[in-house]
Amino acid sequence: MATLSLADLTMDFSQFTTQFNTYLNNNPVWQGQLTTMTSQTLIELNAAIGAFMQARLVRAREDSFSETAQSDDAVRSITQMQGLRLGRKLPADMQVSLTSTVNVTLDPFTQFMASGQYYFNRSQINLVANVPLTVDLNQGQVQTFAMSGLGSPRQTFLSNEDSFTVSDQDVRVFVNDTQLPKSFGTLWNYRDLPAYTDISTSDGRLLVVFGSQQFGTTPQITDTVVVQYVVTQGTDGTSFVLVNKPISVTGMSSISGTVLSNPTGGGDEQPIQTYKNLSSGAFGTYSSAVTKSQYLATIGVYSGIIDSITQAQRDINPLALEWMNVIRISALTSTAWSQDQIRDYLAYLQTVTMYACRFLWQDPIPVPRVVDLTVYCFNSAVLSTIQANCEEALRELFAPRPGLLMTNFYNSDLINACVVAGNGAVSYVIVTNPIDPMIVTAPLSPLLEYEIVVGGGTLTELVYAYSVSTVNTAGEEGTPNNWVFPQVVGHSAADAVLLTWAPLQDIVTYKVWGRKAGAIGLLATIPATSPLTFTDNGSITPAGPPPNMIADVPIRYNSLASLTVNVEFAERQQRLATNTPTRGG
Repeated sequence: MATLSLADLTMDFSQFTTQFNTYLNNNPVWQGQLTTMTSQTLIELNAAIGAFMQARLVRAREDSFSETAQSDDAVRSITQMQGLRLGRKLPADMQVSLTSTVNVTLDPFTQFMASGQYYFNRSQINLVANVPLTVDLNQGQVQTFAMSGLGSPRQTFLSNEDSFTVSDQDVRVFVNDTQLPKSFGTLWNYRDLPAYTDISTSDGRLLVVFGSQQFGTTPQITDTVVVQYVVTQGTDGTSFVLVNKPISVTGMSSISGTVLSNPTGGGDEQPIQTYKNLSSGAFGTYSSAVTKSQYLATIGVYSGIIDSITQAQRDINPLALEWMNVIRISALTSTAWSQDQIRDYLAYLQTVTMYACRFLWQDPIPVPRVVDLTVYCFNSAVLSTIQANCEEALRELFAPRPGLLMTNFYNSDLINACVVAGNGAVSYVIVTNPIDPMIVTAPLSPLLEYEIVVGGGTLTELVYAYSVSTVNTAGEEGTPNNWVFPQVVGHSAADAVLLTWAPLQDIVTYKVWGRKAGAIGLLATIPATSPLTFTDNGSITPAGPPPNMIADVPIRYNSLASLTVNVEFAERQQRLATNTPTRGG
């Protein structure tokens, strides 16, 4: 009897079943394909197992590469392999007033309680008897574990808590009561120095790794190791209303206090999409950023960061010396950050850079948009459902998410969001407001068209270069891009170059740059109300220094100020339905 050989590409249940039945039809021992027969049940059982195992093989192959990885654990594992650390949650903070009947000192990581929630202090608190003191506390429950050293290289400690609930910044390790320095990557920078590594596993557990040989600390069998960390709720810790609620210190009845502000800030672990976007460019970072892509990844995966943009001197203005060795960061955060949280973030970045640079925080600027549109639907649509779906889709379009900063929106984005949300029930969409494109980047440079005017000037045989920059109503000037390179050749008389371009919205002035390499400068400034054309006949000497190729503009993003979605049945469809004869009628 021949052996059944299944096709290598067989994956789904029906294909397996068909191959089994085709093979067994030629076997007189096996009879019957009714679904109620035991024989068919066995075939379907084997087909189900085969389909499941084949799908596992396909998924295993997909999960081996960052571009095709599907499972969250695979994406995180690949991210770690490429040298990018996984961030965990960050605790919210609040202000409290404390009073003690005696002089007392509270060490860091002292446990507080307020309305059934745990809080702790990051810094030492010194209380003088009967003198109120305002301090900052963070949300989280302190956990302390003690163990003995093993005397072996790369001893580890793994937390019981998963799902990235261990605070990303609040971990302390002691060996014989001496606190060790922390590294967020490798221990290469701690040769013959005490240190440990703080990293996260793919399922979100804290993993403490000690050193080996000359790098970091290797606890000996006579050493006592204490690991102390905080379990926090991240941004969920901001949902409590605690103002004027009492707060106490666990085990210290002499201390009382009152909450002065509700918890704010905090941060959650990064979504999988962030790691998929950033991990490939961060290869080899290991918490020592060197290249721009590594800086983007290191800065963008910090807990609580939704979207971020980094700019160095070359990105802001290469000619501005004040930006030398400065990296400007603008970021959207899951909740509004306090100045203390911003300082913590910038201090963290100083520990993961290879260069002696300075980080500068600059809040991104929201540009509010008023959106008003009408969605026209087919007769079968439920208008209330379409309206709700379109409103939700448009809010998601403007919601904070990776890639929102410095991304221009157009009416086609609004229309497409409604069409997709309508799920086949939307005929067309008319946008009433905004009229103009929602531009948040630097003013654009128009596309130029040129014509050689034979004998029209004094330009000799040469390749020339021209571009136009723009100034918008806010006074911001973009960079001259979209250069054109007309070539004057083969004419007995000197020529001229005629430039023309189409108008751009929200622009008040056009600046024409050009002539030839080594002598490029400003040729003309043309108001938007004038004809958008310029003829270079060679009589004007290019003025000023070469144009800056980078526009020094703030980081902005589109935000939703108000939303109005009207829904109606499409009139053109109703006419067609009324006037079109029925086939066979």
